[in-house]
Amino acid sequence: MLEHISVDLGLDDLSLLDLRDLDPPPALGANLMMVIGTARSEKHLHVSADRFCRWLRTTHQLSPYADGLLGRGELRLKLKRKNRRSRMLNRVGASDNSNTDDGIRTGWICVNIGAIEDGRITDRTGLDLNDDDYIGFSGESSGVKVVIQMLTEEKRDELDLETFWGQALGRYTRRRDRIAKAGEQFMSSSESPQTSPGDADLPHMIPPPT
Repeated sequence: MLEHISVDLGLDDLSLLDLRDLDPPPALGANLMMVIGTARSEKHLHVSADRFCRWLRTTHQLSPYADGLLGRGELRLKLKRKNRRSRMLNRVGASDNSNTDDGIRTGWICVNIGAIEDGRITDRTGLDLNDDDYIGFSGESSGVKVVIQMLTEEKRDELDLETFWGQALGRYTRRRDRIAKAGEQFMSSSESPQTSPGDADLPHMIPPPT
């Protein structure tokens, strides 16, 4: 899949984020793997996302959902209207310098592939979790969820998803290590023999036999 995204679709600077350990999980779901790639332009962004979704459906029989994707006909129509507007402004010697949203410059498409079976990370605590141990909405997924974040270079620099999720993982790792260390200290203290201060003087307090 990464080869298809890089070679066939032409997305640059691919970055893979493993968020399966993150607790609480991201809003996109638990057991999450995220891929981030940069598109060369707004048109390249939409064309790549559209081709990627079609490739997933035909090659792997998956049902991806692309948030922010404009369909082929919709994108062509919006580009045609934008070019027509630019030509009309050029005829009268004006230019379109407005920052109004034209519905094309999204800069970001999130392709949610869904859950892929047999990709779940093993529990680091060594516990054998079952359905009775699951707490949350809906049901527990046994697969890993894959999400592809496609962005233009400007949008990627603005959002900086790598830093955002990297910091989230760092905070979770430090918190997990503190909890594990506290648990080890508690277990070691509970296993060590406990004696009261006066226990050493008990033999001297027993009266001699008569």
